[in-house]
Amino acid sequence: MKVFISWSGDTSKKVAEAIREWLPTVLQTVKPYFTPSDIEKGTRWSSDIAGELDDSMAGIFCVTKENLTSPWLMFEAGAISKKVEQSLVCPILIGLDNSDIAGPLTQFQTTLFEKADFKGLVSTLNKANKHNVLEENVLHKVFDQFWPELEDKVKRIIESSRTKSTGMGDLRSDRELIEEILDLSRALAIQKSGGFKAHTELNQLISNFISAFDLIFNIDWEYTKLCLEDTEFSISTNGTFINPGVGDEGNNWGNRPFLLNSFRELVAYIEKHNIDIKTSVG
Repeated sequence: MKVFISWSGDTSKKVAEAIREWLPTVLQTVKPYFTPSDIEKGTRWSSDIAGELDDSMAGIFCVTKENLTSPWLMFEAGAISKKVEQSLVCPILIGLDNSDIAGPLTQFQTTLFEKADFKGLVSTLNKANKHNVLEENVLHKVFDQFWPELEDKVKRIIESSRTKSTGMGDLRSDRELIEEILDLSRALAIQKSGGFKAHTELNQLISNFISAFDLIFNIDWEYTKLCLEDTEFSISTNGTFINPGVGDEGNNWGNRPFLLNSFRELVAYIEKHNIDIKTSVG
């Protein structure tokens, strides 16, 4: 069974290399695919990477503070998740907690880099490898034998990256501030309009849209400009930014589907519930 290992950034790359070397020692018939080339250069996907994505039954995504909004990581996750019933999308959080992630990756089952969680991931890969499944007791013995080696290597990688990085600040501070402003605005809207009965779903839809908007137009703005310049795949002749009219809205631009879908879901909810925006916020 092929497993595509995706990375973005120096720390993520080193962890991906460690997992690539370690995984076959536990699951001997699993074949990891890992490209050593820097995938953050902005180049179009080569045919060999596209082929590996299509052939892989599972994808391991090494997620770090530095690549939380990486378009390449999102694109590869989306490419593998298209085979919904057949494939597994497995984000591994390196030096992160589940509360630290937002956006498209939240739809997948994440794995913390700790023994119990990682053993669960390996067990899932083992079960998906239907023609070469190891017996559970054998898998546990092999995993327990080789886990300390991987754990030690990844911990040293994380410590090294922490030493090099400065001024990272609180990972969630900006998002928490946005959500606090959103909650305040919603409370004022309810007070002024007689309320839309504290629509928690609407609150979540607005939060998703703000997060997606921030990814595209703030965090990832330089890459967004590059995508908009390449109209061959980003917007059709008769399309617009909101309705681009292309077959794959996320082609090389993994965050755009998150923005477009969150916008469309928010508009659909407002229309369905006949929410008067002017009254609500005026």
